[in-house]
Amino acid sequence: MKKILCIVLAITLLFLLCSCTLEELLGIPSPKDYNQIGDAKLIVHFIDVGQGDSTLLESKGEFVLIDAGERDYGDTVAEYAEKRGCNELKYMIATHPDSDHVGGLKTVIETIDTENFITCETDKSTSTWLNVLHAVDEYDVNYIDAEPGKTYSFGEATFTVLAPLGDSYNNYNNYSVVVKAQCGDISFLLTGDAEKESEEQMLRSGEDLSADVLKCGHHGSSTSTSDAFLSAVDPAFAVISCGKNNDYGHPHRETVSKLRERGVAYYRTDLLGTVVAATDGKEISVLSQGGRQIEAETFSRNDSENADQAAISYVGNRSSHVFHRYECSGVKTMKDENMIFFDTREKAIEKGFSPCSLCNP
Repeated sequence: MKKILCIVLAITLLFLLCSCTLEELLGIPSPKDYNQIGDAKLIVHFIDVGQGDSTLLESKGEFVLIDAGERDYGDTVAEYAEKRGCNELKYMIATHPDSDHVGGLKTVIETIDTENFITCETDKSTSTWLNVLHAVDEYDVNYIDAEPGKTYSFGEATFTVLAPLGDSYNNYNNYSVVVKAQCGDISFLLTGDAEKESEEQMLRSGEDLSADVLKCGHHGSSTSTSDAFLSAVDPAFAVISCGKNNDYGHPHRETVSKLRERGVAYYRTDLLGTVVAATDGKEISVLSQGGRQIEAETFSRNDSENADQAAISYVGNRSSHVFHRYECSGVKTMKDENMIFFDTREKAIEKGFSPCSLCNP
């Protein structure tokens, strides 16, 4: 009986392997996965690199890479970028020298032609960081000091450096290069590990920090995403890059509570795998990928007087298939992995969710 069961399982596994492409097996999206998001002018990939950070921006065939996780993830990031058709990086940004951000960059430089390298100089001299700098030199990559206020273009998008605004931090996280990517009316604020000290400096700078999408600083740690900073950014949704069951407890409860209280939809790479956001300059579509079926969620601008803010009003529970108003008590106790966000009641019903009998959405 056991032998028969093993044979059946083996045949089933072989069938699955033969019916799936390499990209599907590895969890790497291929261009066909994005047919459902229309004519995207900017696609931002929050690549799952465990307890680390890596973000790939693409616009009309031009690419920007921000960080690449620990050294062991270098091949993962390089392969992901190549599968997206990236033969050359126009810009590579190393937010700060911590290994969970820059460890994989050396491998990427050795694998993909890189034109420009942007970072902020510090006195950190770990072997991981020095290896990255040596690769920049060896492969003749143009080195650029991060300069706040400087804007760079790629495809039909741009990114502007907002931080760091100081040069004498006690915590290396605050040296993080923070950039705001812009495409049409839609913007993404990508913060590295910037903590509250850097956030306060950005607030005092007078720069426009508002963005539709916020990558929460420091993997969702309570040391970042202060109340004032979150108010200034006022995002429609947020992305938290962290590792499953990580030793730091990221994301911290304080950060998640702030997002929930403000009605900000948020996506975690530890639960969803790689998260992808795409925009045509007016709308944002979000796709999650990581072992589960790709789900597309689109957030539109309002035509009302609050047209500068996308409305995320309803939250569905994937387990119960019930949807709630964002302020419903049922949302407060809902597990993150069960949450799915809708900007209209109609979209929730269309997806097969029933209204909560308590909050009557």
